[in-house]
Amino acid sequence: MNTPTAKVSIDKLKTYKPNFGKSKINNLIRLSANEGALGTSSNAIKALNSFTYNLNRYPPQVSDELISAIASRYSLNKNKIILGNGSDELISIITQTFLESKDEAIYTEFGFLQFPQAISVSGAKGVVAKDVKFTANVDNILSKINDKTKLIFLANANNPTGTFIPKEEVIRLHKSMPSNILLVYDAAYSEFINNKDYIDGSTLVDKHDNIIMLRTFSKLHGLASLRLGWGYCSEYILSNLMKVRGPFSVNTAAMLAGIAAIEDIEFQNKSVAHNLKWMSWLENEIKLLKLDFQRSVTNFLLIKFPNETRYNAQNAEKFLAEKGILVRGMNAYGLSNYLRVSIGNEEENIIFINELKNFINN
Repeated sequence: MNTPTAKVSIDKLKTYKPNFGKSKINNLIRLSANEGALGTSSNAIKALNSFTYNLNRYPPQVSDELISAIASRYSLNKNKIILGNGSDELISIITQTFLESKDEAIYTEFGFLQFPQAISVSGAKGVVAKDVKFTANVDNILSKINDKTKLIFLANANNPTGTFIPKEEVIRLHKSMPSNILLVYDAAYSEFINNKDYIDGSTLVDKHDNIIMLRTFSKLHGLASLRLGWGYCSEYILSNLMKVRGPFSVNTAAMLAGIAAIEDIEFQNKSVAHNLKWMSWLENEIKLLKLDFQRSVTNFLLIKFPNETRYNAQNAEKFLAEKGILVRGMNAYGLSNYLRVSIGNEEENIIFINELKNFINN
């Protein structure tokens, strides 16, 4: 019996399933998803509580008010801002818009897993550029470019490593790549970075037509459940992405909460300060446990465990889950002896370290 068949690139592809961990304990501490440690801006919650729109009405295709709020917050050209149902959707429509089956797209060794997934869905070929010391390497990326290359994906800072490449290297990458290649610059964690050597990509967008910067409301702003992201790119790129993006991609609730969240500077500053304080504390505690970790500029830490039968990462993840603490295993990245741990609130961080001590010392 003949049945409909998916195209080959889809049929052979494994479903992307974010692994947030599992536990039988109901009152969980979830440090596995890089979510905002302090929750959501109270202003955003108020905006949602006052949501009186008729739910039977479609949302506007584009929220001029949200776009204007983003442009004002980051001093950007509002005509270059595109909204999406999370940055995941924008990654997907970028590949759908620019990649054909004969094309190639480059992504880094430990880059965001959504990059190769979206490339495969488009039917194009993904090409891996090796990292150096868990950090994207410009020379390795450039060495993978050929006449089939159409896109380059770079998460800066990177998930799950927490590393970043300095602005000089970003500029060198962009300057050295052919102008017919699009650089997809994912700056999801940029608000957490306080380093003069970092560049969020927006200035490059204002000067060049072959780069798109991606941002999210899921991290600093704590709106992960509403799925809201945005991109900054040339008007030509934007107009073509809008041909692929669904007409009602972003829902009305997300728009209202997004406006309130991005205008709440006090909450943003509080969240950044919290992250800096507890990242430093967590690093010190991990050192006292004699565990290695990758220095991070984000809101998470990649911790290395000894490759031993008793004290390995898998046993640590299982032990913590039994205590109601979820962390992220790194098997999907080939890093079986690592765990990624998000910065939580004060109580969550202390409980995590105490239970990690119990695991190490038992």
